[in-house]
Amino acid sequence: MVHLVVDSGCDLPDEFLRKYAVSVLPHSITVGKDTFADQRNRAQMSHFYATSLVDRSHHISTGPASAGEIERVLREQLAKDRRELVVQTINGNNSPTIDNTREAVRNLGSDAGGCEIHTVDSHTVFSGQGLLAIYSRALIAKGLPAAEVAARAEAFTHCIEGYAAIRDVYYLRERARSKNENHISWLKATLARRLDLHPILHMHRDGSDVHDTLRGFDTCTETLFAMAADSIREDRLRVPMMVVSVAGSLQELNRARGFAGLEAVARQYGVKIYQSVMSLSGGTNLGPGTITLALPAKK
Repeated sequence: MVHLVVDSGCDLPDEFLRKYAVSVLPHSITVGKDTFADQRNRAQMSHFYATSLVDRSHHISTGPASAGEIERVLREQLAKDRRELVVQTINGNNSPTIDNTREAVRNLGSDAGGCEIHTVDSHTVFSGQGLLAIYSRALIAKGLPAAEVAARAEAFTHCIEGYAAIRDVYYLRERARSKNENHISWLKATLARRLDLHPILHMHRDGSDVHDTLRGFDTCTETLFAMAADSIREDRLRVPMMVVSVAGSLQELNRARGFAGLEAVARQYGVKIYQSVMSLSGGTNLGPGTITLALPAKK
C-alpha cells in the first residue's frame, strides 16, 4: 500500500496522523538560543501555545526540513519495507522543503531499491496542506498506485482555497520584517491595532492577498465561517470536506464566533470538518490566535 509523508507545516488532526501512520518531515523552530524539531507532537504543540512562546516578546524563527533530515525519514520508511511513498510538502514558493526533498531522493540513489518515491509540491500551506493530505489518503484507500495518487494530488492542488483570519496584524508585520519582507507598513499595522482591524487573507496557488478587513476579531471569524457555510449551501465544494486550524487550543476554535454555525451547516449537508491545532510553523508565521480554513473549490 502507498504510504503518505507530509512536512510538519501540514495541519492534520492528531488522530488522523496516528490512524494512518502518516510520517512527518520536521521543520525546525528556534526560540531564542534553543532549536528543536517540529514533529506535530501533541504535547509539544500544547506547551508551545499554552506558554505563549508564539508572541512578540520572543525571538523566534522557523526553518525547513534539511535534505539530510528528509533522507533519514525516507530511509526509515525503506527499513519498514514501504515500497511506494508519496511525499507532500509546503508551497515551494514559501519554503525550499520541496527542493530538499528532491535532493534527498537523489541522495538515496540505488539504496532506494525498487521503492517508488513521488514528490508533490502542495502549492499551499498549513490547513491547505491538510486538505490535500486527507484527499490523498482517500485515494490510497481506494487502492490506487503511488504514481496515480501523486498525479491526482497534483491536479487537486488547483482547487485548494485557503483563508486566514489574522488576530494580530502587528505580529504579522514583525514576522515579515524578520524575513526581510516589508509588505505591511508600520502605519498600517499601528492603525489596525488602534482600530481593532483584522484581515482575512486569501491564500491560493498563485500567492496571497487580502480578501476582506473587518473591525473586531469576532466579526472577522464570523465572516470567514459564514463564507465557508455559503460555499456548502451553494454546492461550491469539489469534495465534501474542509480543514480548519487554530494557532492555539481546539477549545479556542470551538469558542470562535461563527464556528458553531458552520458546523451546523456542515452537518446538514454532510460535509466533514477536520479540526486541527495549527503547526508551530504556521502559528509562528501567522501569529497566535490566527484561524485558517481550507476548502476544495469547484473550478
